[in-house]
Amino acid sequence: MDDEVDEVETDDVVDEVPDELEEETLSSYTYLIKNGHIMSMTDGRKAMVQAVDKILRTERFVYPIYDDQYGNDFEELLGKDFDYAEVEVDRMLTEALEADDRVTDVAVDSIEKIDSTTLKVIGSCETIYGTIPVESEVGLDESGSTGD
Repeated sequence: MDDEVDEVETDDVVDEVPDELEEETLSSYTYLIKNGHIMSMTDGRKAMVQAVDKILRTERFVYPIYDDQYGNDFEELLGKDFDYAEVEVDRMLTEALEADDRVTDVAVDSIEKIDSTTLKVIGSCETIYGTIPVESEVGLDESGSTGD
């Protein structure tokens, strides 16, 4: 019997983690997904971009596989007026992303009203792998919110 094991293709470039953060930082090794299909494995910045996107798309407290710190609270903004939502979306975005120990800072650059039921939030997420741009749409009507 042949003992060869098929190896999963990985990215050639793996970003370095500063030594002082390595012990307390979760591994970022994950699947590289393109067009909804797993293509290979990835780590570092690409994995962090995927993690930020996933946090913005996941409602907190809904899925039992995640702890109570994972995801966002954007659903709480349903039915709220624009002025209230504008203040809260900044806090909620920061809280959601900073729950990941690889995130060092979150900056919201702009919050604009797309229409009477949608806010567009643009900012950046500073991580141990560099800056990741953040763009998300948050619905204020009863049909729900979306993360882009």
